[in-house]
Amino acid sequence: MKKHMILSVLLCLGFTGSLFAQSIMPDTLLFVFKLHGQTRKYKMSFQEKQDSIYLYWGIERNLKWQSGSYAMGRESIEQATRLSFLQPEDGKHVQLSPEETVYFLSRSAYKQLKEQRTLVYNQTTYSVLDSNERALGYPLIHVKDAVEGCEMWILDNPKLALVWRTCNNPLGVNWEVE
Repeated sequence: MKKHMILSVLLCLGFTGSLFAQSIMPDTLLFVFKLHGQTRKYKMSFQEKQDSIYLYWGIERNLKWQSGSYAMGRESIEQATRLSFLQPEDGKHVQLSPEETVYFLSRSAYKQLKEQRTLVYNQTTYSVLDSNERALGYPLIHVKDAVEGCEMWILDNPKLALVWRTCNNPLGVNWEVE
């Protein structure tokens, strides 16, 4: 009987915890970053709490688990105009500025992409090339910058328009979700 009572309490606590932190992606995603011949694999999860989105990341480096987070408020989620390329640092919990998101587009940028088939982010204009690939059951919108050749594949999801893959990034860092 005592065992059943404890299990019931744990189940209730688990359920109430999920009311406060909703995952907006199905599971933890594995982001594979490549920069100057090096590869790093970060586990990331996106969670929505109240009117903010939190990205929790982690990586095993030198036999030690490193982790941190990025937080984006309502203004970032709705109106941001640039991606943050701030490198993750162990133990850091970063609140991004209202102009920034990390690894996803703001809702206004996503709306612009869907309505005009172009997108301006980081002061760069991207145009839609195709939507031939899929991930997590959604089409991937393939966009390209005509000036520097940077390409992104964006999850066609109005809740979280995740940048699924990049290549030819002029900053040198490219990633893909596996």
